[in-house]
Amino acid sequence: MAKTQKETKDTTTPVLPLFYKKVVPLNKDIHGKLYIEGIEGYAHTKKTNSVYIAAIEFLAASKEYPIVFAIAPDKKVFPVVLLGLEKNNNLFVDKKGNWTADYIPAYVRRYPFILATPDDSQETFTVCIDESFPGFNTANEGNPLFDEKGDHQDILKQAVDFLKDYQNHVQMTTFFSDNLSKLDILEPVQADIELASGAKHALGGFMCVNRQKLKELKPAQLAELVKSDQMELIFAHLASLTNLRSLMNRMN
Repeated sequence: MAKTQKETKDTTTPVLPLFYKKVVPLNKDIHGKLYIEGIEGYAHTKKTNSVYIAAIEFLAASKEYPIVFAIAPDKKVFPVVLLGLEKNNNLFVDKKGNWTADYIPAYVRRYPFILATPDDSQETFTVCIDESFPGFNTANEGNPLFDEKGDHQDILKQAVDFLKDYQNHVQMTTFFSDNLSKLDILEPVQADIELASGAKHALGGFMCVNRQKLKELKPAQLAELVKSDQMELIFAHLASLTNLRSLMNRMN
């Protein structure tokens, strides 16, 4: 019997996955005749102002989005890109559902597939799908997920390979985020924004690296950040904060 969303946990962040409505493990006995038809557009991401981002994406994402750190209910820190200045508004998706930035976060691109863990286990991973995705059908429209023998077709192989690669980067990102917490160089930040219309917004609930605390780290700690390439990630994060101005322009 397929497990429901309540019994699976997204491996990327300590919070429930965005965009997914009916997450179930992919099962060839249940989904053996399932086809996937490409649904163009990202309208399903419209009602969020941030998404998780992996460390490997920092350099590309920093050119277009502010990268900040959020805190999960279990107090774990994880990086996100800000997509808007209001709680339920993604400024990078237009009325037609087109993504209007050059780089699209991998968290968004993996949909409707997702890698999850049964219950609270972190040792085994299960490929899951969002059964509510409108592109799934049994009417032979699009590409089949399985062949007649029950083996993965190319489109499913590519999706699984992407999820596995993504999971490796998630683990590295967790290590990086945990290290920032241990070094105690993150601080809560609130951005007070005034639009051209005169409307004011207070954007909070996220954290950024404190430049002064970074400078005050011990030489050995700084050297390790440089040696492990984590300093490059920190610089990308700090440089990306200038993109808050771009968000303001999009909202105006």
